[in-house]
Amino acid sequence: MNGGGNMNYSKDELILEQNKRILDLEKENSEKSSFLWVIGEIIKYSSKLKSEKELASLVLDMLIGIFGLQSCSISIKQENEKYNTYTINNKYGNKFTKSYNKTIHQKYQSIDKVKLCNNSDHSIVYLPIYNYVNDEQIGFLTAKNHKDFFNKTKINFFETLAIQLNNIFINSKLHKKIMELSNKDILTNCYNRRYLDDLKDYNNAQSITYILVDLDNFKMVNDTLGHEKGDELLINIAALALDFFEKHNGRVIRYGGDEFIIILEKNYKDSLELLKTFRLLLLKDSYLSAFDIDVTASFGIANYPKHADSLDSLLNKADKALYLAKESGRNQIRNFSEISEVKELKYLV
Repeated sequence: MNGGGNMNYSKDELILEQNKRILDLEKENSEKSSFLWVIGEIIKYSSKLKSEKELASLVLDMLIGIFGLQSCSISIKQENEKYNTYTINNKYGNKFTKSYNKTIHQKYQSIDKVKLCNNSDHSIVYLPIYNYVNDEQIGFLTAKNHKDFFNKTKINFFETLAIQLNNIFINSKLHKKIMELSNKDILTNCYNRRYLDDLKDYNNAQSITYILVDLDNFKMVNDTLGHEKGDELLINIAALALDFFEKHNGRVIRYGGDEFIIILEKNYKDSLELLKTFRLLLLKDSYLSAFDIDVTASFGIANYPKHADSLDSLLNKADKALYLAKESGRNQIRNFSEISEVKELKYLV
């Protein structure tokens, strides 16, 4: 009998037990090395990626690749308290997806530390992404794999990762805010011309409509009532356009002076119906009707692919349609196709 506590163990059994412990330690060290590498790579590449979507894609790709997870998602709170949720799920071919939601995440908001749930066939880790400076949860990460996959070492890794994700996504939000400020018109809060020049979001769109808006008699407002009144007019019209078109995922850009561009990722028919509704809102607006000067607007509309064979030429087509609206008496909507129907303006084509 051995007084040390390893009772009835043979020499071979002790050697096997020792070898098992060595293998377990080697596996643990290998896991820790992999985890450190993942965090290092995320930190390195996150400095080159500025958008929230790109960062989420990078992190999820690496986690799925290293761990072989069944699914993994990152949810980041937005300013309106809703969440952008990014997911990769091997059930759907490891396709990266994005959703925009609020209600399904309510049950997670009370989680203030890592939570492990083991079900009959799988395990899920819920992990808050926490901003300790502002004492605020900015999102959470979930990872799913087979039962008993998440050991203490892996959970410790995810806790460390959450701290890094907080820093990464906070910096991403700051960068986004800076870019928004640099791309916004100070007076009207619309996007500015610089934003239009850098716009690449619609490169793969199936249908895009550009609407050019020019205020009729705006020079008379400035000359008669003063530039301060003119600025007030621009602010009010911009507010109307932002409120109306942003509900339809449109973007409003102040192109210069009293000219605006509205971009809609919609076909021509739907865009035209929206524009007609907006024009009526302008005509009925109490602020505009209170002016001593008759303030209306002219609109030029062009759609890709209906009126243009490329996005690069779309703005030019809308501009020519606007010119037709101004030359035809103002206070109306004209599209690019109508130019060829007006004999004296054929040179515009």
